[in-house]
Amino acid sequence: MNISKLQLFFFAATLAFILMPHQKASAIDVYIVAGQSNGWRLSNLAAGDPAKADKHQVYYYGMQCVSEPQQSEFTLLKSLSKGRMGYGLADSLRKLSDDDIIFIQYCRCGAGVWDKSGKGWYPGDDPANGKVHNSGLYGKFLKYLAHAKQSAEKDHGLTWNVKGLIWHQGESDSKFPAEKYADSLPKLFWRFRHDIKADLPIVAAHIRELNDGRKNINLTLDQIAKQDPLFIVVPSNDLQFEADREGKANVHFALKGCADLGRRMAAALAKLTAKQ
Repeated sequence: MNISKLQLFFFAATLAFILMPHQKASAIDVYIVAGQSNGWRLSNLAAGDPAKADKHQVYYYGMQCVSEPQQSEFTLLKSLSKGRMGYGLADSLRKLSDDDIIFIQYCRCGAGVWDKSGKGWYPGDDPANGKVHNSGLYGKFLKYLAHAKQSAEKDHGLTWNVKGLIWHQGESDSKFPAEKYADSLPKLFWRFRHDIKADLPIVAAHIRELNDGRKNINLTLDQIAKQDPLFIVVPSNDLQFEADREGKANVHFALKGCADLGRRMAAALAKLTAKQ
């Protein structure tokens, strides 16, 4: 059988294509920030000077603080604005990974762990035995996370690698009996690990102790940390907070307070990930 030069050319080209090393999707570290208003502040990002691109980019999936989205909004940040409150945390996590990162924000202002409504994080009566609550914020969070993962993998060719979850929440629960929070929060953490990653490291921070109710929230966080080796709580009462309209003490972190707390939480996460 005679083979033309053209047939030989196409055969060689096809064989070369089959044998050549094809580029695989790049693995990328994913960091999730969840909670309520201070968590939203800690994860609020915007682009910096476009002429000053940073070494590592941030694939940012953000939201509005008074919303409960089920689909994520994506922004590729080639530089980060230092004027946004999430800069300290995001920049520290980039340094922790020494690479590009995916930064997921899911924080609803006023969200309580006890709250079974659409804006509450209530995980269910007994998640480990199938009694879950998915009609509130947690169910929407899972849909949002799945949408972000699909975006990262299909639109950007990235391999999803969750490294940790940053949690800041509790002010809304401080008005109610401490037992409610102490019962519900470990169940929520159980769900995070069941649905996201079995050995998911979680870092939280104390809320500002302006009354006994808020002190009880911090006591609960500390107690959970004693029992959970993959959970660390960092202090925050020494940081800068904003004042309210009357000049009185507020529960919200100021810009510098957010930057300092973000660095603390990233350092705590580094300790947890070093154990894995």
